[in-house]
Amino acid sequence: MQEDERSPPVRLLYADELGQLKVVQTADGAQLGTAAVAASWGEPDKQQAIDCIALGSTGGVEDTATAVLAVARCSGAIELLSPLTGAPLGSIPPAAPAASGGSKQQQEDAVRVRGLHLIWGSDGAGNGSSSSGSSLPAVLSVTQSGTARVHTAAAAGQQPPDGGSAAPAAWEQQRSWQVPPQVCCTAYDPAIGRLAVGCEGAELRLFDAASGELVFTFKGGKPNKVGLVDKPWNTAIAFLPPTSTSSGGDGNGNAGNSGSRDAAGAAGTRLLVGTNYHKVRLYDSAAGKRPQMEMSWGEGRITALAVEPDGQRCWVGNGQGQLEVLDLGTRRFSGAIKGLAGSARALAVHPGGEVLASVCLDRYLRLHSCATRQLLAKVYCKTLPTGVAFCPTDASMLPPREQPAAGGEGVEERRRRKKDQKRERRRSHAAAEEAEEGSGDDGMAAAADQDSDDEQQIGSEEEAEEQQERRRPKRSKQHRSQGGGRRQQRRQ
Repeated sequence: MQEDERSPPVRLLYADELGQLKVVQTADGAQLGTAAVAASWGEPDKQQAIDCIALGSTGGVEDTATAVLAVARCSGAIELLSPLTGAPLGSIPPAAPAASGGSKQQQEDAVRVRGLHLIWGSDGAGNGSSSSGSSLPAVLSVTQSGTARVHTAAAAGQQPPDGGSAAPAAWEQQRSWQVPPQVCCTAYDPAIGRLAVGCEGAELRLFDAASGELVFTFKGGKPNKVGLVDKPWNTAIAFLPPTSTSSGGDGNGNAGNSGSRDAAGAAGTRLLVGTNYHKVRLYDSAAGKRPQMEMSWGEGRITALAVEPDGQRCWVGNGQGQLEVLDLGTRRFSGAIKGLAGSARALAVHPGGEVLASVCLDRYLRLHSCATRQLLAKVYCKTLPTGVAFCPTDASMLPPREQPAAGGEGVEERRRRKKDQKRERRRSHAAAEEAEEGSGDDGMAAAADQDSDDEQQIGSEEEAEEQQERRRPKRSKQHRSQGGGRRQQRRQ
């Protein structure tokens, strides 16, 4: 049997405002242009809209055994699913609602999840194996009102004796703490277990996910020439991978001298932040509380950030459909992607670093090359998106190759036969057209002969009339004058 040399397909999950998850998959890893919606999980229900999703595994994009998908609904409930089949793995109830005297908006803010992350490790600390023996990760969620919770699987689902799917696991809340209210975005660094929280009305803060303690509080940009400072409103956050060097700055976007500093290269110290005032900031907790870089970009608020695996570049999207890559080495925007319509709702970079996935309000999922910014695939998903994520895949997910049946013809033979049939049809059409042209020439010759006969007959008739005119006797001059006199008498 011939070995299959195809690479595993690219698989993405598209979350929407009707509570559905759409599976977009390619034929294989090389044919990205074949991307299409392969499946749709869930029934459309506006009351179960998806606010955010989190997808991960212990072994990266090729580890399908431990892959887990967490889905946060607008009701506050969190569902754990298998990203390969959509089978339920468990559910987490919503957070406690606000006091009964609160407004309807306060009631919604108390349960709606604005940050969702998966933590692999002991009791959700992110630094060891699970103490419960479960292969499921801990779930870290942050509500809009400022409640952070960590849940772990109490008991793994037992495999039923009939060989069916395992029963969903039960989940327990391990700890909970408060963060500033009006949460807009969060980010989690699994290397050291730090949670970054961006809010409206509060500056960026770092928390320890294992204990819930406040670790660091950043400050906003410096006042401008007239002494005005932007109100704190962070709308997108992304941790940068650790590096051996870090470049300083003067806080106004001017790069300083680069030097080797161990503290600057540590994980969880550098963050890229987008604000509601179309500004991009680079923070480094080892260098200080003020942003090390601040630059304005576009005219709309920053809605999404996606850092490439090497940490050298970051893709930035805003509320006006602009998408551009920021080179963190030169601190300049080095290339834009055209063709997007509507706000960029979510961005995701493939773990390999070659493909960028984006979803906008025009309901399209697009795949672009990170190196050339060329459009690789464009899939219409019909519903408004809320999130997108790359799913782990392996060779078992490839579609089967088309094999020739016993005693039948193969794919190449079928293609050759179809080409021959098309060629024969073209030849028959050409012969028929030539025959029609030949019959048309004979008819034209007959018509020309008939016209010549008619002309000869008309010419003979004209000659006969002329001869008859010559034979008529001519009237004399006297006869003509008499006729003219009689006409004159009648007039008088």
